[in-house]
Amino acid sequence: MQTERFIEKVMSAGLSVLEHENNGDFGSGVMHLTIVGGVRRVEFYPTTGTVYANAVKGKYPVFKQKKAGIKVAIRLAKSGA
Repeated sequence: MQTERFIEKVMSAGLSVLEHENNGDFGSGVMHLTIVGGVRRVEFYPTTGTVYANAVKGKYPVFKQKKAGIKVAIRLAKSGA
């Protein structure tokens, strides 16, 4: 499955991953991944490739990009920018 490939890429970059399952009535499986262990916590949505990170007051602005991909998510988690 594609989600496992993303998890392997994140873990090989030295980061940790949390899987979030769908709790709704529509769809099943993993909805998004939370990447932690770097400078910034990043949310990655495998089905759309969207990368999202909350703002860190005084350091980083909100980041949201559709179709960004896992490489952008890893870079953002490691560097913060």
